[in-house]
Amino acid sequence: MLLLATVSVASAADKSDKMKPRWVTSSLPTPKSSGYIFVSAQGSGSSLEEARQRAMVNLTSKLEHERGLVINSHVEIVKRAERNSGVMKNSEFTLEASERGKQINLTCRVVDEYWERSHGVYMVTELFTVNDQNQPGKGSNADKIRLTTSYGAAPVFYSLIPGVGQFVKGSNLKGGLMLGGTAVGAAAIILCENQRATYAKKMKEHPQHFDFYRNKKANWELGRNIAIGATAAVYLYNLIDAAVAPGRRRVEVSKRRYEYSLAPVVYEDGFGIGFAMNF
Repeated sequence: MLLLATVSVASAADKSDKMKPRWVTSSLPTPKSSGYIFVSAQGSGSSLEEARQRAMVNLTSKLEHERGLVINSHVEIVKRAERNSGVMKNSEFTLEASERGKQINLTCRVVDEYWERSHGVYMVTELFTVNDQNQPGKGSNADKIRLTTSYGAAPVFYSLIPGVGQFVKGSNLKGGLMLGGTAVGAAAIILCENQRATYAKKMKEHPQHFDFYRNKKANWELGRNIAIGATAAVYLYNLIDAAVAPGRRRVEVSKRRYEYSLAPVVYEDGFGIGFAMNF
C-alpha cells in the first residue's frame, strides 16, 4: 500500500493536472470579440520557470512566422501568472513589434497552462491571448474568459449510451470502462437467460430429470438476476458520474455584459443618486 501511494504521489507531481486541458488536445477557443486571437506555445527547460520563458520565446517566433511581424527584443512583464484554486490569474506582458515598417504594441496574456515533467525536463504548453493595440475594439477585455471543468447537462444525455458522456468530458479510460462494463453485463444477461430458457425447456421434455434441470435453471436464473443488477448499477453510476465528475479543463469565452443600476444614497447632510456598474 505504501509503495502504491508513493507511486501515485510521484505520478501526480509529474504533471500539472490529471487530464490535459481540452485546448491542448483539440482546437483553440474562438474569440467572441475582434482585436485579439488565441495562440498556444510550448517550451522546455530544466525548471518550470525556464520552460515558461522558452514558451514565451516560441510565442514570439510563432507570431513572426504566422503574421510576418518583427518582434523587438524588449519585453515588459506587467504581472506574472499565479494559479489560485485551479484558476490561472492572468499574466500580462507587452511586445514591441513592427509590421510592414509600422510600429505596433501587442498585449499578451497567459490564460492557462499545462506542464509535464519527464527525466528532469519540464515541457510547458501555454495558452495566450494576443491583443493588437492598434486594432479597434477592446480585444480580450471585451470578452469574459474563464476556466471551467463543468460541461453542463449535455454529458448526461450523451451517457444514455454508456461511456459517451465520459468521452465528451475527456475521461477516456473511465468512458471505456463504462462502455465495456455495460457490454459485458448485457452479454452475461443474454447468456444466462438463454441457458435458463434451455433448461426450462428440458424440464418439460425430460420429466424424469425434472429436479436436475430445475436446479440448473434456478442457477442460471440467479446468474441472470445478478448480471441485471450489476449492469443496472454500472449504468446508473455512468449517468451520475457524467453529471457530477469534473472533465478536462476548458476555456469558456462569452461576450462581457455590463449591468448598470441607479439607487438613492442618503448622506448626513442630504441625499443623492448612486451609480453602480457590474461586469
